[in-house]
Amino acid sequence: MSAEEIGLTEALKSGDYVVYDRDEAKTPEEVREVYRKTFDCDFFLGSANAMTEDGVMVNVDGNSNRVSAYAFGPAHVLLIVGMNKVVKTEADAMSRARNEAAPINAQRFDVGTPCAKNGSCYDCKCEDSICCQILTTRFSKVKNRFKIILVNENLGF
Repeated sequence: MSAEEIGLTEALKSGDYVVYDRDEAKTPEEVREVYRKTFDCDFFLGSANAMTEDGVMVNVDGNSNRVSAYAFGPAHVLLIVGMNKVVKTEADAMSRARNEAAPINAQRFDVGTPCAKNGSCYDCKCEDSICCQILTTRFSKVKNRFKIILVNENLGF
């Protein structure tokens, strides 16, 4: 399915789209509203914490807004994934998500988790944990819902 077939090109050309950005929200209530709106949007833009060579994705999430959108919700999910996130096995993907992506994201969000302080996963269940939900995506029953762009660069964590 091409970008034209899913309407992305026309929407971008016409400016006929709305962007929901949690960083623009001013209150926790506004953040929650952004999460709710993005769950049912036409396009959800994101990435993966890790992806196996055969396409299995592993993502960890503290608020569950991202993994819930990946599991069910938006009509189209567009993921931009750097080759630094591609690993051999699902076990490698889980390790990467928890021991590379999670500690850096915990530091970025300035939370008080052991991984934010020490740089590796402690399998914590503390209030600030950003690994509340772990989603393994093997495939989507909705044909062509996921579009994944692999970029031959290191992108994100």
